[in-house]
Order: sequence, then structure tokens, then C-alpha cells
Amino acid sequence: MRRAVFLIALIAGLTACTGQAGPMPIATIDPRPISFTEARLEYESQETVRGPITFMDFYAEWCVVCKETTPLVERLRQEFGNTVLFVSYDIDAPASRDVVRQHRVVGVPTFVILDSQQNVIARFTGGFEYADMKRRLQRYLGQP
Repeated sequence: MRRAVFLIALIAGLTACTGQAGPMPIATIDPRPISFTEARLEYESQETVRGPITFMDFYAEWCVVCKETTPLVERLRQEFGNTVLFVSYDIDAPASRDVVRQHRVVGVPTFVILDSQQNVIARFTGGFEYADMKRRLQRYLGQP
């Protein structure tokens, strides 16, 4: 009985949070084409990439934390736009399903950072502090 009540409340909450009808659009902050190889899951590589890196943002329209991190990702894109490729994927969009599956995204927001060979050098789920993420990107790029 408690399980049924929980499921009904969960479905009602998710339905109320979307606030829109129809399919969710895919949002791409930077439309430049990118290629992906099979992701090698390495958490927090300490080495410097010294080349173009890709910052992947997996989000959902209904996710409160995603809405909080979107302005931070945009600030990073403006600051690192010439040296880092930023892409965002709505996990609920049909066009994103293959990339979501490839990178094994199960929670949102999820952020994946790829090196120039498209290997995973960092992966994390949840919110982040702007200054901390800025330092990470600078480290991966070999900047002081």
C-alpha cells in the first residue's frame, strides 16, 4: 500500500514539474560537431590535457539542480568558449538517447569532461561551485 502511494506521488510530482506538454527539446549550447568514442570511465584524472577538451552537460527540464547549474555552465562557456567545447543534452529528448546511454547517465545533472581523444577525464553528478569548476578546467588546459 505504501509503495503504491509513493509511486502515485512520484508520478504526480514529475508530471507537475514539467509544466509543458509534448516532447522536451534538445538544447545544444555549442552546435559545433563532435565525435565520441567509447567512454573510458576515469574519475578525476590528475594529468593535464593540453588540448581541446569537451564539457558535456546532461540535464532535464524538470530538474531543480539543473536549473541552478545552467547559469554556471553558461558562465564557463563564455569564459572558456575558445578552448573548451561545451555541449548540453536534455536526457528526455529522443535525439539524446544514444549519447545518454553511451555515457551511462542515470542521474541529473551529470557532467562529463572529455580530453582531445574523447576519453573521459572527469565525471560527476550534482551541483558544483563555479570557482572549483573553473580551476578544474584551467588545470586540464594547463593554465595557471
